[in-house]
Amino acid sequence: MWVRQTLPKSIILRGYQSFTNVITGGIPIQGILLTGFVLTDASDPSDPKVEIGFSVPKKRVPLAADRNRIRRLMKESVRKHREEFFASIREKRMGAKIVLMYRGEKNTPVDRLMLHDVEPVWLGIQQQILKAL
Repeated sequence: MWVRQTLPKSIILRGYQSFTNVITGGIPIQGILLTGFVLTDASDPSDPKVEIGFSVPKKRVPLAADRNRIRRLMKESVRKHREEFFASIREKRMGAKIVLMYRGEKNTPVDRLMLHDVEPVWLGIQQQILKAL
């Protein structure tokens, strides 16, 4: 049986205003390649909702193909560890909005960036998010 291996659209944060609210009002968590911003949302404790957004600034990565590659790597690392992370957030009876932002150096060769470079950074940010909540 074929299983779709993508993030559901219901958990992806969308919209300029949503990103702005999380980045300005959220708690920043620094990693080596990524920065996470977390904004807790206690709107409905019976059904806590977790949304995550991905951002790659054009100033750091000028080519759209490279920005899309980094975004795909970030999404894949989140997808692989989504179940246990989202379950532990829901156990705390609160929702959260998270933005992952790439913050690598401007001249870093993106074609050499692999999933095994991004995944440990996401796992570290994930642990810090759970501690912060």
